[in-house]
Amino acid sequence: MLRIANEFVKEQNKNITYRNIEAQDVKKPSTPIMSASQSNEKLSEKEIEDNSNIIKTFVKYCNESNLQEAYNMLTDDCKEQLYKTLDIFKTNYINQIFKGQKSYKLELWTENDNYYTYRITYIDGNPLQTGGYNSNNNYVDYITIVKNDNEFKLNVNQFIKKENLNKEKIDDNFEITVNSRNIYMNYESYNITIKNNTQKTVLINDGKTAKNIYLLDSDDIKYMSLVNELTTGILTINPQYKTTFNLKFNKIYNANIKTENMQINDIYLDKEKYDLNPQDENLEKTNITIDL
Repeated sequence: MLRIANEFVKEQNKNITYRNIEAQDVKKPSTPIMSASQSNEKLSEKEIEDNSNIIKTFVKYCNESNLQEAYNMLTDDCKEQLYKTLDIFKTNYINQIFKGQKSYKLELWTENDNYYTYRITYIDGNPLQTGGYNSNNNYVDYITIVKNDNEFKLNVNQFIKKENLNKEKIDDNFEITVNSRNIYMNYESYNITIKNNTQKTVLINDGKTAKNIYLLDSDDIKYMSLVNELTTGILTINPQYKTTFNLKFNKIYNANIKTENMQINDIYLDKEKYDLNPQDENLEKTNITIDL
Protein backbone atom coordinates (compact mmCIF):
# COMPACT_ATOMS: atom_id res chain seq x y z
CA MET A 1 0.00 0.00 0.00
CA LEU A 2 1.43 3.33 -1.04
CA ARG A 3 1.97 5.92 1.62
CA ILE A 4 1.88 9.64 1.10
CA ALA A 5 5.17 11.25 2.09
CA ASN A 6 6.17 14.40 3.85
CA GLU A 7 4.14 14.28 7.05
CA PHE A 8 6.43 16.37 9.18
CA VAL A 9 5.96 17.97 12.55
CA LYS A 10 5.16 21.68 12.24
CA GLU A 11 7.81 24.23 13.13
CA GLN A 12 7.86 24.91 16.87
CA ASN A 13 9.33 28.40 16.74
CA LYS A 14 6.64 30.77 15.48
CA ASN A 15 8.95 33.81 15.61
CA ILE A 16 11.01 32.81 12.58
CA THR A 17 10.46 33.99 9.01
CA TYR A 18 11.55 31.69 6.19
CA ARG A 19 13.17 33.47 3.27
CA ASN A 20 12.75 30.98 0.50
CA ILE A 21 11.19 29.94 -2.74
CA GLU A 22 8.58 27.42 -1.78
CA ALA A 23 5.91 25.37 -3.48
CA GLN A 24 2.28 25.41 -2.42
CA ASP A 25 1.24 23.13 0.42
CA VAL A 26 4.78 21.97 1.15
CA LYS A 27 5.50 21.45 4.83
CA LYS A 28 8.84 22.64 6.16
CA PRO A 29 11.30 20.19 7.73
CA SER A 30 11.46 20.57 11.48
CA THR A 31 14.20 18.14 12.50
CA PRO A 32 17.68 17.46 11.11
CA ILE A 33 18.14 14.43 8.88
CA MET A 34 21.11 13.50 11.08
CA SER A 35 21.38 13.86 14.84
CA ALA A 36 24.02 15.99 16.56
CA SER A 37 26.04 12.89 17.44
CA GLN A 38 25.85 11.63 13.87
CA SER A 39 26.98 15.05 12.63
CA ASN A 40 30.02 14.99 14.87
CA GLU A 41 30.90 11.48 13.76
CA LYS A 42 30.32 12.27 10.09
CA LEU A 43 32.63 15.29 9.79
CA SER A 44 36.30 15.55 10.63
CA GLU A 45 37.60 18.47 12.69
CA LYS A 46 39.04 19.98 9.51
CA GLU A 47 35.70 19.71 7.70
CA ILE A 48 33.91 21.35 10.62
CA GLU A 49 36.45 24.18 10.68
CA ASP A 50 36.47 24.66 6.89
CA ASN A 51 32.68 24.68 6.68
CA SER A 52 32.32 27.10 9.58
CA ASN A 53 34.86 29.46 8.02
CA ILE A 54 33.22 29.49 4.59
CA ILE A 55 29.83 30.45 6.04
CA LYS A 56 31.45 32.93 8.42
CA THR A 57 33.11 34.60 5.43
CA PHE A 58 29.85 34.74 3.47
CA VAL A 59 27.96 36.33 6.36
CA LYS A 60 30.80 38.80 6.88
CA TYR A 61 30.63 39.90 3.24
CA CYS A 62 26.85 40.28 3.48
CA ASN A 63 27.04 42.30 6.70
CA GLU A 64 29.67 44.59 5.18
CA SER A 65 27.64 45.02 1.96
CA ASN A 66 30.55 43.54 0.05
CA LEU A 67 28.04 42.21 -2.45
CA GLN A 68 30.37 41.21 -5.27
CA GLU A 69 32.49 39.05 -2.98
CA ALA A 70 29.39 37.41 -1.48
CA TYR A 71 27.96 36.84 -4.97
CA ASN A 72 31.24 35.29 -6.12
CA MET A 73 30.87 32.64 -3.42
CA LEU A 74 27.68 31.24 -5.02
CA THR A 75 27.79 28.26 -7.36
CA ASP A 76 27.02 28.78 -11.04
CA ASP A 77 23.89 26.66 -10.61
CA CYS A 78 22.64 28.84 -7.77
CA LYS A 79 23.19 31.95 -9.87
CA GLU A 80 21.44 30.38 -12.85
CA GLN A 81 18.42 29.22 -10.86
CA LEU A 82 17.95 32.12 -8.45
CA TYR A 83 20.27 35.08 -8.97
CA LYS A 84 21.24 35.62 -12.57
CA THR A 85 22.67 39.05 -11.76
CA LEU A 86 24.24 40.79 -8.79
CA ASP A 87 21.28 43.18 -8.64
CA ILE A 88 18.83 40.29 -8.29
CA PHE A 89 20.96 38.81 -5.51
CA LYS A 90 21.02 42.18 -3.75
CA THR A 91 17.26 42.67 -4.04
CA ASN A 92 16.06 39.16 -3.29
CA TYR A 93 18.59 38.00 -0.69
CA ILE A 94 20.71 40.75 0.82
CA ASN A 95 17.97 43.37 1.12
CA GLN A 96 15.52 40.84 2.50
CA ILE A 97 17.77 39.57 5.28
CA PHE A 98 20.62 42.00 5.98
CA LYS A 99 18.65 45.12 6.85
CA GLY A 100 20.99 45.45 9.82
CA GLN A 101 23.97 43.61 11.23
CA LYS A 102 23.26 39.90 11.64
CA SER A 103 24.83 37.23 13.77
CA TYR A 104 23.78 33.63 13.19
CA LYS A 105 23.17 30.21 14.64
CA LEU A 106 24.38 27.25 12.56
CA GLU A 107 23.25 23.61 12.57
CA LEU A 108 24.41 20.84 10.26
CA TRP A 109 21.29 19.39 8.65
CA THR A 110 22.68 16.71 6.35
CA GLU A 111 25.81 15.73 4.46
CA ASN A 112 26.11 13.71 1.28
CA ASP A 113 28.82 13.33 -1.35
CA ASN A 114 30.60 16.67 -0.77
CA TYR A 115 27.35 18.57 -0.21
CA TYR A 116 26.98 19.92 3.33
CA THR A 117 23.60 21.46 4.12
CA TYR A 118 23.28 23.74 7.14
CA ARG A 119 20.27 25.35 8.72
CA ILE A 120 21.25 28.94 9.47
CA THR A 121 19.22 31.28 11.65
CA TYR A 122 20.10 34.92 11.03
CA ILE A 123 19.74 36.94 14.23
CA ASP A 124 19.55 40.69 14.78
CA GLY A 125 22.66 41.97 16.52
CA ASN A 126 24.19 40.00 19.38
CA PRO A 127 21.71 37.38 20.70
CA LEU A 128 23.35 37.42 24.13
CA GLN A 129 22.45 41.09 24.43
CA THR A 130 19.13 41.18 22.62
CA GLY A 131 17.70 37.73 23.29
CA GLY A 132 17.52 37.51 19.52
CA TYR A 133 16.78 33.80 19.31
CA ASN A 134 13.11 34.66 19.86
CA SER A 135 13.05 37.80 17.75
CA ASN A 136 10.41 38.35 15.08
CA ASN A 137 13.22 39.64 12.87
CA ASN A 138 15.04 36.32 12.69
CA TYR A 139 15.36 34.60 9.32
CA VAL A 140 15.94 30.94 8.59
CA ASP A 141 17.67 29.69 5.49
CA TYR A 142 19.33 26.44 4.42
CA ILE A 143 22.81 26.93 2.98
CA THR A 144 24.61 24.12 1.17
CA ILE A 145 28.38 24.10 0.90
CA VAL A 146 29.54 22.44 -2.31
CA LYS A 147 33.09 21.10 -2.23
CA ASN A 148 34.77 20.51 -5.58
CA ASP A 149 38.42 19.51 -5.21
CA ASN A 150 39.69 22.21 -2.83
CA GLU A 151 37.19 24.87 -3.87
CA PHE A 152 34.15 25.74 -1.75
CA LYS A 153 31.01 27.32 -3.19
CA LEU A 154 27.56 27.99 -1.73
CA ASN A 155 23.95 27.33 -2.63
CA VAL A 156 21.59 29.55 -0.65
CA ASN A 157 17.86 30.20 -0.32
CA GLN A 158 17.15 26.49 0.30
CA PHE A 159 18.62 25.50 -3.07
CA ILE A 160 20.55 22.24 -2.55
CA LYS A 161 21.84 21.33 -6.01
CA LYS A 162 21.11 20.66 -9.67
CA GLU A 163 21.40 17.16 -11.13
CA ASN A 164 21.54 16.38 -14.86
CA LEU A 165 19.51 13.22 -15.50
CA ASN A 166 18.78 12.78 -19.23
CA LYS A 167 16.44 9.85 -18.57
CA GLU A 168 14.36 8.82 -21.59
CA LYS A 169 11.21 6.83 -22.25
CA ILE A 170 10.07 6.21 -25.84
CA ASP A 171 6.93 4.43 -26.96
CA ASP A 172 4.54 4.60 -29.92
CA ASN A 173 2.93 7.78 -28.65
CA PHE A 174 5.65 9.80 -26.94
CA GLU A 175 9.31 10.55 -26.54
CA ILE A 176 9.84 11.78 -22.98
CA THR A 177 13.11 13.05 -21.55
CA VAL A 178 13.59 14.06 -17.93
CA ASN A 179 16.47 16.45 -18.51
CA SER A 180 17.39 17.55 -15.01
CA ARG A 181 16.13 18.27 -11.52
CA ASN A 182 16.73 21.16 -9.17
CA ILE A 183 16.60 20.06 -5.55
CA TYR A 184 15.43 22.46 -2.87
CA MET A 185 14.91 21.81 0.81
CA ASN A 186 11.13 21.79 0.43
CA TYR A 187 10.56 20.49 -3.10
CA GLU A 188 12.13 19.24 -6.32
CA SER A 189 11.65 20.76 -9.76
CA TYR A 190 12.07 18.59 -12.86
CA ASN A 191 12.77 19.87 -16.37
CA ILE A 192 10.84 17.62 -18.76
CA THR A 193 10.61 17.46 -22.57
CA ILE A 194 7.73 15.59 -24.20
CA LYS A 195 7.33 14.99 -27.95
CA ASN A 196 3.93 13.96 -29.26
CA ASN A 197 4.43 11.31 -31.97
CA THR A 198 0.72 10.81 -32.60
CA GLN A 199 -1.51 12.42 -35.21
CA LYS A 200 -3.78 13.99 -32.60
CA THR A 201 -3.44 16.78 -30.06
CA VAL A 202 -2.82 15.33 -26.60
CA LEU A 203 -3.38 16.64 -23.08
CA ILE A 204 -0.74 15.54 -20.57
CA ASN A 205 -2.88 16.48 -17.58
CA ASP A 206 -6.06 18.47 -17.09
CA GLY A 207 -4.74 20.07 -13.90
CA LYS A 208 -7.63 18.83 -11.77
CA THR A 209 -5.64 16.45 -9.60
CA ALA A 210 -2.00 16.20 -8.58
CA LYS A 211 -2.38 12.45 -8.02
CA ASN A 212 -1.96 11.67 -11.72
CA ILE A 213 1.71 12.73 -11.76
CA TYR A 214 4.03 11.69 -8.96
CA LEU A 215 7.47 10.42 -7.99
CA LEU A 216 7.89 7.00 -6.43
CA ASP A 217 10.77 6.06 -4.15
CA SER A 218 12.29 2.71 -3.22
CA ASP A 219 9.87 2.35 -0.28
CA ASP A 220 6.83 2.85 -2.54
CA ILE A 221 6.20 6.33 -1.14
CA LYS A 222 4.52 8.80 -3.47
CA TYR A 223 5.51 12.44 -3.85
CA MET A 224 2.74 14.35 -5.59
CA SER A 225 3.31 16.93 -8.31
CA LEU A 226 2.18 20.53 -8.26
CA VAL A 227 0.81 20.23 -11.77
CA ASN A 228 -1.92 22.74 -10.92
CA GLU A 229 0.77 25.45 -11.26
CA LEU A 230 0.95 24.74 -15.02
CA THR A 231 -1.57 26.01 -17.53
CA THR A 232 -3.51 23.72 -19.87
CA GLY A 233 -1.70 25.40 -22.75
CA ILE A 234 1.67 24.17 -21.47
CA LEU A 235 0.31 20.64 -21.07
CA THR A 236 -1.28 20.54 -24.54
CA ILE A 237 0.92 19.18 -27.35
CA ASN A 238 -0.01 19.31 -31.02
CA PRO A 239 0.75 16.37 -33.35
CA GLN A 240 4.48 15.87 -33.99
CA TYR A 241 5.38 18.78 -31.72
CA LYS A 242 7.25 18.84 -28.44
CA THR A 243 7.18 20.98 -25.32
CA THR A 244 9.54 21.53 -22.40
CA PHE A 245 8.39 22.60 -18.95
CA ASN A 246 9.37 22.57 -15.27
CA LEU A 247 7.25 20.60 -12.82
CA LYS A 248 7.53 20.72 -9.04
CA PHE A 249 7.04 17.77 -6.70
CA ASN A 250 6.21 17.87 -3.01
CA LYS A 251 9.38 16.13 -1.84
CA ILE A 252 11.36 17.37 1.14
CA TYR A 253 15.08 16.84 0.72
CA ASN A 254 16.60 13.69 2.15
CA ALA A 255 19.82 12.44 0.58
CA ASN A 256 19.16 8.95 1.95
CA ILE A 257 15.97 8.47 -0.08
CA LYS A 258 16.30 7.31 -3.70
CA THR A 259 13.68 8.27 -6.26
CA GLU A 260 12.97 5.27 -8.49
CA ASN A 261 10.67 6.67 -11.17
CA MET A 262 8.23 9.30 -12.32
CA GLN A 263 4.68 8.22 -13.08
CA ILE A 264 2.49 10.20 -15.50
CA ASN A 265 -1.05 8.80 -15.55
CA ASP A 266 -4.24 9.58 -17.47
CA ILE A 267 -2.70 11.29 -20.49
CA TYR A 268 -5.58 12.13 -22.84
CA LEU A 269 -4.70 10.97 -26.36
CA ASP A 270 -7.35 13.06 -28.13
CA LYS A 271 -7.84 16.53 -26.65
CA GLU A 272 -10.58 17.43 -29.11
CA LYS A 273 -12.78 14.65 -27.75
CA TYR A 274 -11.82 15.62 -24.21
CA ASP A 275 -12.93 19.20 -24.84
CA LEU A 276 -16.32 17.99 -26.09
CA ASN A 277 -17.00 15.93 -22.96
CA PRO A 278 -14.35 15.87 -20.22
CA GLN A 279 -16.55 13.57 -18.11
CA ASP A 280 -16.66 10.82 -20.73
CA GLU A 281 -15.23 7.72 -19.04
CA ASN A 282 -14.48 6.15 -22.43
CA LEU A 283 -11.91 8.76 -23.45
CA GLU A 284 -8.69 7.14 -24.59
CA LYS A 285 -5.89 7.60 -22.06
CA THR A 286 -2.47 6.16 -21.36
CA ASN A 287 0.08 5.96 -18.53
CA ILE A 288 3.85 6.32 -18.69
CA THR A 289 6.60 5.40 -16.24
CA ILE A 290 10.06 6.97 -16.57
CA ASP A 291 12.82 5.28 -14.59
CA LEU A 292 15.09 7.74 -12.81
